[in-house]
Amino acid sequence: MFSFRASIFFCLIPAAIFALIDAASANSCTDAYFNAQAHATLDQESKLRIDSIFYSNSPAGWKGKKYFYNESLIEKVMVDFRQNSMPPAYWIFYRDTNETVLTKTGYEYIDSSYKKKDTLFHHLKTYYQGELEYTQIIRITKNYYSNQDSISSQFFELFLKQDSIIEIKNFNYNTDSSSVEKTFYVADINDDNKCYKYDEQQNLINTFTYLPNENGFSLKQNEGDKYTEAFVINEEKNTTAIRKTRKPIKFSPRARYFDLLGRYKFSK
Repeated sequence: MFSFRASIFFCLIPAAIFALIDAASANSCTDAYFNAQAHATLDQESKLRIDSIFYSNSPAGWKGKKYFYNESLIEKVMVDFRQNSMPPAYWIFYRDTNETVLTKTGYEYIDSSYKKKDTLFHHLKTYYQGELEYTQIIRITKNYYSNQDSISSQFFELFLKQDSIIEIKNFNYNTDSSSVEKTFYVADINDDNKCYKYDEQQNLINTFTYLPNENGFSLKQNEGDKYTEAFVINEEKNTTAIRKTRKPIKFSPRARYFDLLGRYKFSK
């Protein structure tokens, strides 16, 4: 099913965009974006972990997020708001399928995961004040990521092709009014540390800059005068510190429509 969906989609890519994708080669920026999205939070086998994210102007009013893990499993995210009157929010993550673990205060998440062949599955249940609000099914492979939730009939996919990325947003998924929006992340052929996001009409949406450092890397997304910067740590370079301080994530009601870099996943 996966390979069939992928092959159909690639045939529909506009010719000019396809030429840019085929020209891409060994671009660290596109690899960094895909790894941050697909592997740096929920993939325990990955050595990459999102440490924090800073927002210059988040639509949700966030100033930043700090991620905490335990033995490579995400347990908690602290969210800082720009309004000083608002205290930090904590998104708590459990891996016990028994709902008795819930404290019934604020937003809490239960994560059930398993691996089938080369695909890692996560079933996330979102609770507010102890009541189940919605579920998400996340699929992760080496070059594929998807997120489908039960409340909005939307299905988000990322395909890593060579060193470019194809993003598909399915609206009203599996309904008579379904529609598809495609965007493309393309490498800068002259700069290994830069890549660009285009829509199907070849309009530039975002510019990304990959900045390696001694602990891992940061990935900065620019859109006009706004930017978001995610800081990712490589556990192989930071084994001692990471394992002592890590803890898992939680998705707030506002967060469910945002990707890992804080952008609306399904907005048109």
